Amino acid sequence: MEMPAVRVRLTCALVDRPGTLLKTLEQIALAGGNIISIVHSRENITSGYVPVSINVEFPDAQSLERAKKGIESVGVPVIGSESLEKALRTVIVIGRGELGDLIRAVEGLGLRIVDASVRGSGPEITARLTLEVPEGDEGESAMARFEGAASSLGYLLVPEV
Repeated sequence: MEMPAVRVRLTCALVDRPGTLLKTLEQIALAGGNIISIVHSRENITSGYVPVSINVEFPDAQSLERAKKGIESVGVPVIGSESLEKALRTVIVIGRGELGDLIRAVEGLGLRIVDASVRGSGPEITARLTLEVPEGDEGESAMARFEGAASSLGYLLVPEV
C-alpha cells in the first residue's frame, strides 16, 4: 500500500548570504521533496536571518523528517513546519465578550475564518464560525487551544456535527 504524499510549509531562518537558499533546497531535493512555491522575505531580515517559507510535497513523513535533519545539518534552522492539508470545522460560539478578541485569538492560533454569521448585539452573541484548520493531530491541537482561548474570553464553543 502506497503512503500518501505529505504537503507542508517549511519555514527556515536563512543567513542573508548567497548560496544559503540553494543549500536548503538541495537538502529538500535529496530527501525526495518537490517544491511547490517559495516565499523569500528579504525585507523581513531579523538579526541577519531571512525567513523563507517553502511549500513542499514529500513522498512520505520519513522524507520530510530527513529533509528537516538535512537542512539543519547545513546550518539552517527550521523554525516551523505546518501541514498544507486543511480541513473545515464549524463551531457555534456562545457568550459575552468582545468578538474582536475572539477573532484575534483565532488568527493568533494560525486558524482562518472562512465563513461567519453572528446573532445578537452588545455583550451577548451567538456566532457560527467555519474555520480552516490543519488536518490530523495538528488541527485537533489547534482546536483545543482555540477552545481554551475562547473559554478564557468568556465564550462556550460547541462543535457543529
